[in-house]
Amino acid sequence: MTEKIKISRSGAFLVVVGILWASLVIVGFSRLEREEFTPVENVPVATGFPSHSAIPLALDKPTLLLFLHPYCPCSRSSLHELDELLAETQNKVSPIIVFVIPPDIEPGWKQSDLWKSAMAMHGIRVLCDQGGVEAQRFGVKGSGHTLLYASSGKLLFSGGITPSRGHEGDNSGRSAIISFVLDGHALVSQTPVFGCSLL
Repeated sequence: MTEKIKISRSGAFLVVVGILWASLVIVGFSRLEREEFTPVENVPVATGFPSHSAIPLALDKPTLLLFLHPYCPCSRSSLHELDELLAETQNKVSPIIVFVIPPDIEPGWKQSDLWKSAMAMHGIRVLCDQGGVEAQRFGVKGSGHTLLYASSGKLLFSGGITPSRGHEGDNSGRSAIISFVLDGHALVSQTPVFGCSLL
């Protein structure tokens, strides 16, 4: 009888532990899913290309700026989406990747895998924004924030080019940029940005 009581107590204990474990797993997955679809805080973006910016504005085609944090794991998908976008726009846009480097960081810190991947991409200019000066000028806060400016300096598009954090695939941001570059107009001019904070 005592042995049966011990078995039923240990069985009940295992059931309680199992329920707690399952609850923790559910909570963990729901937090991950919530973060995956939670965009970076929206902030006002420069509607005209800042005249005092050190970043060059192309005069013969639209300029595309992609702001990245060198160590944002979600931003690899932004690089892949940019590659797809450039293949479709066929040299009709001037692409610039701007890596934002926080203040007081050693010079070699920026050379992450993401930085090396960007440097290996053909036809893309890669710039370093020490201290986030340019990010502040353009009003961007999240890694993966993409801006498209006309040759006149007018802002055409502001937002992300991934469907969610760290994911690739069809998305309204990439489609809008392609439409602006090829057709001169698009259905949307702003999309959410899914990425880590730049500073």
